[in-house]
Amino acid sequence: MIVPRPDRPVRETNAISAEHESRCMIFTGQDTARALKDPSEISELLKDEHNFVWFDLAEPTQADLALLQEEFALHPAAIEDAALVHERPKIEAFDGFRLVVLHAATVERAELVLHEIALFVGKNFLITIRAHPVYPLDEIERRWLARGTIPHTSTGLLYVILDVVVDGYLPVASAYDERLVALENKVLARRERDPEGVLREVSAFKRDLVRLRHAVAPVRDILAPMLRGELEPSGSGMTVYFRDVHDHALRVTDQIDSIRDLLNSTLDIHLSTEAHRQGEVSKQLTIIATIFLPLAFITGFFGQNFGWMVNHIDKAEHFWFIGVGTQLLAVVVLIGYFKRKGWF
Repeated sequence: MIVPRPDRPVRETNAISAEHESRCMIFTGQDTARALKDPSEISELLKDEHNFVWFDLAEPTQADLALLQEEFALHPAAIEDAALVHERPKIEAFDGFRLVVLHAATVERAELVLHEIALFVGKNFLITIRAHPVYPLDEIERRWLARGTIPHTSTGLLYVILDVVVDGYLPVASAYDERLVALENKVLARRERDPEGVLREVSAFKRDLVRLRHAVAPVRDILAPMLRGELEPSGSGMTVYFRDVHDHALRVTDQIDSIRDLLNSTLDIHLSTEAHRQGEVSKQLTIIATIFLPLAFITGFFGQNFGWMVNHIDKAEHFWFIGVGTQLLAVVVLIGYFKRKGWF
């Protein structure tokens, strides 16, 4: 009986999932695989080392997990880790098998979606457990069942799964690369009327990059035992394939880091542009206030009720030449000064 931790629940239904039924394929050394209808036969089939079993579960129930533990003799702690959602990508060694947790990535409606996949890799079996949202197996099945140099073994299937998952990171990273270019063009063209909207977009962009990197970066550690040849028979030649997957994982990680650095540069440009725009507005307001300062002084000066002014400034010529004329002269002098300084 699998008892989940309170903060990490698994599904508690007792029936096999109707939406995604379990699938089991067995290879007996022939070129083609056959489906196994009765899962209770698995333990007997595994006694023959020439047989290889691939058992797949999508959104497993407690009954599914109990079946795995009984037929494949899996450790309860490994079953619990595989059943829990949001488990970090990792590889752990148990007696007779290894547990591998992967996070595949897709983009759906411009949103990053991570698909958690748990793998039990034994000598002559491999179990895939796909949590919600369920990652499709179409491409994995197509590559592995195709005639080629990849053997129908647990190591061969593990390579195909890792290869498909890592290859899936490339279009996701490219999509974010294109999104970054569009954001840069928008910032540099100053078409954005909502500066806070840019900050929100950059913040969401960064969160997606962090999530994607947390999915991609651990793949390098997961591949380390394969590169050391710990999972394959001597002379099988699978190390070369795993090294190719490792190179692709490094490439995607570097691409994500480059996008993150360029995103930070774009944010700096946006903040500098906004600061410059605010400085321009402040400069224009300062110019207007400075122009009106002498006008207010002149108006206030001639508005005082001094006796000399009352007795001597009483003609229309005095109003136009002394009153209005001094104000116009002040405006012309200030505009000329600002122009010479290059303030506008």
